[in-house]
Parts: sequence; structure tokens; C-alpha cells
Amino acid sequence: MTGREKNGDGDAIPGWLRENLPKKLDGMELVGTDVAGVTDSARLYGPPGAGKTTQITVRTAVVADALDLHPSDITVCTFRTSQADKVRERGVDWDAFPEGDADTYEYWATTHAVAARATGFHDQFDGESDDLEGMANEKQKRRFCDEYDVTFQVPKPWYSTAWDVFHNLYTYAKQNMLDVGSSRFLDGDRWDRRPLEQDMRAWRKLDAFHDEWESGTSFHAVAEAWETWKHRHNVYDFFEQLEAALAADAPLPLMELLVIDEYHDAYPLMATLSEKWIRNAEIALVAGDPDQCINSFNGADPRIFERLHERVDKDMPVIHLPKSHRCPTEHYQAAARMLREERNVPALDTDGRGLINRFRPTPIDYDDRAGEWDLPNPDEPGTPVWLWCEHGPGVMFLARTQRQLDGVGAALDRHGIVYESQTDVAGDWEKRLRLMRALDRVADVRPATQASVLDGDQYDDSGRQHERIGRKRFTPDEAFALVEHSDARALDGQGELLSLIGTARLQNNSVHVDEFAQHVKDSWWGRYANGRESIDELTYLNDDEKTAMKMAWTRYEDRKFTIDVADDTRLLTIHAAKGAEQDDVVLYDGTTKRIQDQCDEHDDERENEARTWYVSLTRASERLHIVRDGHEWTRQHLPDDLEPAAAAAAKRAADRDADGSTGGEQA
Repeated sequence: MTGREKNGDGDAIPGWLRENLPKKLDGMELVGTDVAGVTDSARLYGPPGAGKTTQITVRTAVVADALDLHPSDITVCTFRTSQADKVRERGVDWDAFPEGDADTYEYWATTHAVAARATGFHDQFDGESDDLEGMANEKQKRRFCDEYDVTFQVPKPWYSTAWDVFHNLYTYAKQNMLDVGSSRFLDGDRWDRRPLEQDMRAWRKLDAFHDEWESGTSFHAVAEAWETWKHRHNVYDFFEQLEAALAADAPLPLMELLVIDEYHDAYPLMATLSEKWIRNAEIALVAGDPDQCINSFNGADPRIFERLHERVDKDMPVIHLPKSHRCPTEHYQAAARMLREERNVPALDTDGRGLINRFRPTPIDYDDRAGEWDLPNPDEPGTPVWLWCEHGPGVMFLARTQRQLDGVGAALDRHGIVYESQTDVAGDWEKRLRLMRALDRVADVRPATQASVLDGDQYDDSGRQHERIGRKRFTPDEAFALVEHSDARALDGQGELLSLIGTARLQNNSVHVDEFAQHVKDSWWGRYANGRESIDELTYLNDDEKTAMKMAWTRYEDRKFTIDVADDTRLLTIHAAKGAEQDDVVLYDGTTKRIQDQCDEHDDERENEARTWYVSLTRASERLHIVRDGHEWTRQHLPDDLEPAAAAAAKRAADRDADGSTGGEQA
């Protein structure tokens, strides 16, 4: 930043930075310098594919250059960890910021992490006073449920438990600053907390609570019990990191330059904290897209971004990013039609024509009684396997609900097609591949006795000597997975083996197979050293998972069994797909009866649903494949004529461009 030449030609981007930008950004401009100078506070309003993160990163670099700021002088907050990493990584790649350790980028993180670091939130946990202390995770929640006889484990897929509906409402109430329980950090008299019953979404969640809990159970009494239990064990929910930073005497993060991305995802508690920081910042840059605000289930609302300037008493002009570098015209015509039902559609210069394909295959179904999937013929056009074969492997499958994606995943699993997915959606290929790697490492090792293993004298059944076992190593995660899924009767000292693995993990070391061998019986090798055939011997896996792994072993046997074999095949709910893009996207039309009923009854749900489908229809950069009636239990949501109307509107737009005329219509 110091010693770099400044531009003398009026270009807002310094010459050294422009030279370091990737080729695809040749000729890019810092948008909105006529609205807000490079060292002024501003909001960046970026429609799908408009380059919000690129613009916010370049603007951050330009401000840092102008004011000679180091990364350790800057705070960058995002809703998702991956987004904070993206800003930092791009800045480093462009030589705008140096490589640095955790201290250099201490305040480049999620809002939760920035809040916790500013206040030293985690310093209170010494790991000695209570084995449960810390942030509430499954261990703590399960212990509370055990003590209070509350159902924690879901009895079958896609069902909620008493704990689920309680903690969902409790967290929502806290994130929306409703009058529930107490706070260890906030003075109740200082905050105007609305009664739970005045929030319509909380009211609906309260109905769900009463449906799951015994008649007459008080939600407020359960909330008090949970808070008392947390106090006793020094346990905290994650929203309390934000509350601690919002306290009147809480330390602030770095305030010379504050950058907040994904602000449309903020809910009231997060927004209130962010606004405190914005008021104290010398310069604040806030990026978001209120039209992509789809997390209303936790209190996010477009007005949080749109009315920010009213609440912070700071000049925060809006810079509209005018061009999408991803979204083609045909796709945007379809998306705009869904959004227009509830909101004004932003003007957007789209990127090429694009294409929407339409399929109506035999639907996926699930037999609740048998507990198994009824899947269509994989050779039928429009089915998951057919779409993957035709347009893959880099295909992103999107659906409104997790259950729909579970069905898509089941279809791909049956043919050993590896994919990436969010937690608890479809199959866990990270775990499956970890087990496959572990089995592959010990394939064909045949010690005659346990002693021969230790002596390094290993022979197979034909008398051929194998590679020395001492050269073989597991990662700690591979070794743990293999222990977790081995028959306990084939292990010899499971506790010692887990201790060995734990030590290796702490020391960032591998686990030598010869050390591993000291804690398993001779019979273990006969069952788990047969490569692909050993998959059938693994425990705690159902038959479908074993079939998927064996099929994948054959499909990818010439490659390393890592998640890279997915080749960008992804399964995501629409909510998880914000910020994601792919050349080919498969979108399943359809919602549940519950979602449809909520949209019919409540304006806020209907508005959120319109924004949700706007997001879904703008993820593809080349081809969008819409699957109609893809699941037996879903109800149609997209209009019947969406695809042909979008294609016709895109053609009219292309014809106007060819004629050099202006103006026009949308589908």
C-alpha cells in the first residue's frame, strides 16, 4: 500500500491494483464513484451475479491504499465463513493485501466470530471447571434433554422433535429480540423487547411448539429451564456472542474501515450490533441484495438493508451494480416474473441469452412403511442420473426442501455418483470416501499372525510379500472412521486405539498402520483388508450406503477417493445456494403443502417465497434445467408457462438489441 504509484488519469482503481487483477476483470470499473467517493461510506446493492464481492473487495483495497491501511486495521464481517475467506483470498491474490497469519486477519470473519474476538468471549472457558462448558452443541443439548426427559433424537427422517421446535422458537425469539427469558449481557431496561405474541412468525412457531409438547406446557418455563441449565454449566448459545458485543461497555472491533457483506441475511439482533459498529466506524461499506433476502425464518427482512441509513444517522448512499456477469437473459426473465409478484424488479444488464430446458420425468417417491426410495429408471430423460450423464459431472441440483434432495441423492447413490451436499442433506460422501480411503490403504495386507505385523513380515495367501506395512499411514480422521465402523469384536483395545488417534490429531501427525495393527485382532485383517469387498463388513452403514460406496469404488477406482471426484456435482437447498453458481443447474419445481398453506395465509411468507424462487432461477450461467413434478409429494409452485414465456421475452430482447432499439418488456 505504501510506495505504490497513484493514478493520475482519474481512474479510481490504482494502476498497481489494475495490473494485478485477473484477466476476466480487464476493464472493470469501481462502480458508483459518482455516488460515493472511494473513502466515503456506502451501501452496495448487487443483484444476482453483479459482482458484489468483487466490488466490495476492490473498494476495500482502494480505501486501504488511499489511507495506508493494513489488514490488521480493517474489520470485514460476513454472514458465512466462506464469504469472509473469499474477500481475503481475492485481496491476497491481487497483491492488495499481504499473506498473513490469524492475527493479521483477526477481524476478517463472520459477524459472530468478530464479536467474540472483540470481547474475548471464549477466554472464559478454561476446560476444567465443567466438562460441558462452552458453546452449546449436540453434546450439551442432548445432556439437557436427558435431564429433563425431552425428546432429542429424531425418530425418523424429516420429522421434528420436542427439542427441535423449542430451540427453533427460542433462538428465533432471541435473534429477533423478543421478550423471552433473560440475557446475561443486555440490560433489559435498555432494550424495548416486544412480547413473543406480537411477532406473527413467532406465533406460528409457538403453535408448532404446542403441537409437539404436552398440553399445558409453557414455552417460557422451558426457556427458563434451558437458561438455568446453561448458567449452571457455563454453556452459551451462539446468539449470546452477539449479545455480549452489544452490551454498553463491550469493546469494539477495529473501526477505521468496517466492511459488511451479505447484509441482507442479517436478522434484528445481528443488525442492531452491526449498526452499533457502523455508527462508530470511520468508513463503513455494506453490501447486500434485499431481493435475495430469503432467511425470514430467522428474522431477516429486506428493510434491514433498505432502511439502514435511517437507523445509523450516517450518510450511506446506495450504489446499484448494473450488470450481471452470470445471469443470462432467459433465466432473469423467469426470475423477474417470480419476484415481480411481490417486489419491484431491479433493472439488470444480463449476460447473454441462456437456455431453460423443461423436464417432467417419473417422480421420485418414498415408501414410509418400507423405509425405502422408489426411484425412476436412470435412463429416463430428466431423472437425476440422466441429467448428470448428459450435463455433468459439474451439475448443481437445487430444491426447496431437504427431503427432495434426499431423493435426488438416493438416485445418484444407487449408481455410485459422488456429490457434495450441505450437512444432513442426502448422503455424507465425505464420510464414505474417508472410509474408502482407509480400506484402500490396507487392501490385501495379510499378516499371518499379529506378531508378524509387528516384525514387518507380511505375506498374502499366495506367499507373495507385500509392501512393508510400516510405510502405510492413515490420517487421524481415516483411522477414526475405520475404528468407528469396525466390528468391536475385531478390535483389541479400542480405548488405546482411540487415544493413539487422538494424540496424532492433536500433534497434526498421521497414524502408522503398524501402530494401528497393535490394537486389532488377526480376524480384523481378514474382514477389513479386502478393499472394495470389505465395505460389506463395515458396521453402522445401511445397505444403500454400502451399495453406493461399492459402486463409487468401481466408478472412481482410477482416482484418489477424495471429494474432488465429485467434480462440482452439488446438491443444495435453495437457501444454501445463495452465492453459488454453475454452468448447469437442475431446479426442482415444487413445495410442500405446509409451505403453500403458509404462503396462502401470510403476506410475509408469500413475499419470502417469491424472493426464494428469484434466487433459485438465477444460479445458472449457461443452462437451467427445470424439473416439473419431480417428487410425488410436492405441489407445483412455478407457473405452467414460465419457461416458454421467458424464452419468448428473451428472444424479443435479443431482437431489440439486434435492431438497436431500447426499452421492452419482461416475461
